[in-house]
Amino acid sequence: MVLFLLLAAFLAGLAIWSAVVAVRAARAFPPEGGFVETGAEFAPVRLHYVDRGSERPGVAPVVLIHGASGNLRDMMASLVPALERHTRVIAVDRPGHGWSTRGPHPGISDPVAQARVIREAMRQLGVERPVVLGHSWGAAVAAAWARHYPDEISGVLLLSGALYPWPGEIAWYHRIVGTPLVGDAFLRTLTVPGGALLGPAGVKGNFHPDPAPANYAETIGLPLLFRPSHFRANSADTAGLKAHLAVQSLRYAEISVPAIVVTGNADYTVSPKIHSYAFHNTVAGSELIKLKGAGHMPHHSRREIVVDAVLRLARGEAPFDGMVTIYEDGRVERETRVSLQSAR
Repeated sequence: MVLFLLLAAFLAGLAIWSAVVAVRAARAFPPEGGFVETGAEFAPVRLHYVDRGSERPGVAPVVLIHGASGNLRDMMASLVPALERHTRVIAVDRPGHGWSTRGPHPGISDPVAQARVIREAMRQLGVERPVVLGHSWGAAVAAAWARHYPDEISGVLLLSGALYPWPGEIAWYHRIVGTPLVGDAFLRTLTVPGGALLGPAGVKGNFHPDPAPANYAETIGLPLLFRPSHFRANSADTAGLKAHLAVQSLRYAEISVPAIVVTGNADYTVSPKIHSYAFHNTVAGSELIKLKGAGHMPHHSRREIVVDAVLRLARGEAPFDGMVTIYEDGRVERETRVSLQSAR
């Protein structure tokens, strides 16, 4: 009985501490932009966005979609400052992430659903024919947008994208979060201490072999992730992605919008071979940019290359139909799709 009471008191203490930390995180990293509520089938979803720069003749606006375990601050720290000098750029928190609400729809973890929600929000903001960039999990959203609404975008850039089903299982804690009752208890007691313990290693691993920027976790407001609502949304997205991609990827060959795929060949978070290379091989006319020695976060480690690719699409320049390999010393090799196919 004593042990039970001690355990209950310990868990209660963790719950109180976690609630306090969540409140402090919200105060430390408040919304940076505006909100728009969608009126589509997945409503009500209130999306948080940041809108910078201005549209210019001959240059399409750009929409930036972040990956898993993150929020739009990752794009604010990497691509927004460079792109806003050239065009209008909008970064969004995906549903349930950062300061965006999740909404009640049970299918909101589907990248197709999130593409519809973000598309509706951009239409309300008067964003027409944007270039859509998606990083990691967000690349699945960008690919869905390109597949379902090709006439409404000027191009798509898939950055270190998660695009196909992969071998292996998701992390154990995502399965726990999805378990009734146990998941709620886990969210309210263990995500905060777990995040404090494992967060630094997670950031380091996500950037490996590139070094993470100084104070990266603070810059992107990583503590926001460990609030129960955000962590639940992130786990649901992660747990369901493989099944959604098994369906979505069957139609990639139908994508006809200008497409550029950017990946580090040393990405140990999302396999370039399973995802980026396969997508490039499937989508006619797409350009594959392979960054030698780069990891999962090239919008930080090789920012100028990503910005150049985005702006080429925004200016209406046709992607190179083949593979561009960029080495760490700046050397560039180009191989056309025809030459790549003949070499096999």
